Amino acid sequence: MQSTMQFIVEQQAQHAVLMHKYEERVGRLEDAFVTLTELARNADERMDSADKRMDSLDEHLKTQIESLHAYLQAQSEDFYARLAASKADFDARLAASREEFDRHLNESTERGRAIDQRLDKLSDLGKRDVRRRNEEL
Repeated sequence: MQSTMQFIVEQQAQHAVLMHKYEERVGRLEDAFVTLTELARNADERMDSADKRMDSLDEHLKTQIESLHAYLQAQSEDFYARLAASKADFDARLAASREEFDRHLNESTERGRAIDQRLDKLSDLGKRDVRRRNEEL
């Protein structure tokens, strides 16, 4: 009976050592699980923070693009307004130049006619003078 008791005590001692090892192992596993949970929570918080920053950057980019679009639209409208004004000014100056050219052309034509008439008179005088000299001879 003594040996049986001794056997039981040894078995309990071995069991106690194993239980102590298992408890230590479970404690380490619990610590590891807590660490993993904290890491997952930190990663989740970082992802949430990154999502918020991305949303903020998206909104900022959208605002900048809208501002740029409005600016370019205004510049385009201003450009086309100035282009239309410049074209109107060019057309008016071209019309004035054409009118001036036509006036000068008409004046030159009139002067040419007047010169032609004088030359005709001078030619007639020359012909008369030649005929009269021919008749005197």
